[in-house]
Amino acid sequence: MRSRTWAAWLAWGLLLAWGAMGCGGPKNVTVTGHILRGGKPLPLSKTGVVQITLMPDVGPDQDYTTYVGRCEPDGSFRIEDVPPGRYRIGIEHLDPSPQDDQLRGAFRAENSKIVREIDGKAPLDIDLAKPGG
Repeated sequence: MRSRTWAAWLAWGLLLAWGAMGCGGPKNVTVTGHILRGGKPLPLSKTGVVQITLMPDVGPDQDYTTYVGRCEPDGSFRIEDVPPGRYRIGIEHLDPSPQDDQLRGAFRAENSKIVREIDGKAPLDIDLAKPGG
């Protein structure tokens, strides 16, 4: 019976030490920001949406997960549980949704030249009139 108790305390101690060392890697973050054009939200009909896709900037043969969100009418968005890292940012202005991308695919994640470091501290604000800056 004593060996079970000792083993349980040892396992508990190892878990506490592992957590204190931060061995779980970087914590996922919530990404917030705005998608605008010329400082204004993209205009939408009642059925339109602006979709933002975060695609990890990895090599062609690596597996990855994309993170997708939708903008509110004011251009703001929120995407939760995103691992920190470097991402290619895709934006689609689907209006009417999902038929027509009003941006004609220019900012789809696969084509986008918008790449940002995501850390959850600074908002991800993108103005399509000057996407590089």
